[in-house]
Formats: sequence, C-alpha cells, structure tokens
Amino acid sequence: MASSDELRKDGWLYFKQDPQLGEIRGLDPWAVENGIHLIRTEEDGAEGIMMIRNSNRQQYGTVHGGVLVAFADSIGGHSLIAHGKICVTQGSTVNFLRPAAGEYLVCKAKPLKVGKRICVVSVEQYNDQGALVTTALFTFAVVEEVEPLILPPRHPGLRDL
Repeated sequence: MASSDELRKDGWLYFKQDPQLGEIRGLDPWAVENGIHLIRTEEDGAEGIMMIRNSNRQQYGTVHGGVLVAFADSIGGHSLIAHGKICVTQGSTVNFLRPAAGEYLVCKAKPLKVGKRICVVSVEQYNDQGALVTTALFTFAVVEEVEPLILPPRHPGLRDL
C-alpha cells in the first residue's frame, strides 16, 4: 500500500484532474456539486472520496456533521446499485468518533442485508491519515429494481484507502 503522503497526493491530483468524476460515474448532481466522488461500487460495497473545502466546514474548521451524514448516505445508497436496487433513505444512526479534518475523507459502505423492499448498509468514514471518523448504519427502502451496475475503481491506488 502506498504511503499516506502518496495517497494524499494521488487522491488530490486525481480528482483535481477529473473534477466531474462523480458525474461520469453516475453519482447524483448534488453530491458532485458538494465534492463527493464515487470511486467504486461492486457487490461487496462502494467507496467514495470527498475533498474537504471551506464550503463544507463549520465554524470550528472541521467538516460539518450534516455534510458527513450526506456523504455517508450518498455512498451507502450507491453501494446498492451493484445489486440492482435504487433506494431512498428510510433511517440512519451515525456515530461521530473524531473531528473530520485534513485534505479529504474516504467513505466505505458495505451492504449487510439486501432485500426485496429493505436494505441495510454499514458505512465508515476515514480521514486522510486513515483514522476512523464516523460509523453509521443506514436503512434504505427500495424504490426501483434495475439492471445491476458494477463500477470497478478507476484509480487502483485508491481502492485500499
């Protein structure tokens, strides 16, 4: 695995060079506008990255809790597209473990139960130093069944963040 400095540099340069990555990968326009990018979505889960910028920080300089929940919700919901499920959030529980600061955050979502009408996804967010920032559990209601969509990582060095 690459060093922390290499990952930070790769992550920053990669998304600076491809600012529409989320849009290209099928992420919703709100997420893209707010710096949330989908790295991959496969049957075992999804991963995303969010660049930390002034617009998502609160008055103490760290990422606003509502932004963290939205980031987790976006990547959690997209983890179900590999199972052919289009979902909306039914409920969530989020645990904030430490302030979210640095250059970017990584979100990893893992479907725990994929049902016909209800899905449950576990989500973790990490800072650019690899420290766990939040844990969450989301319940999603299935609104549409579609052809499963697999999006393997475009940048292999970011898969093991």
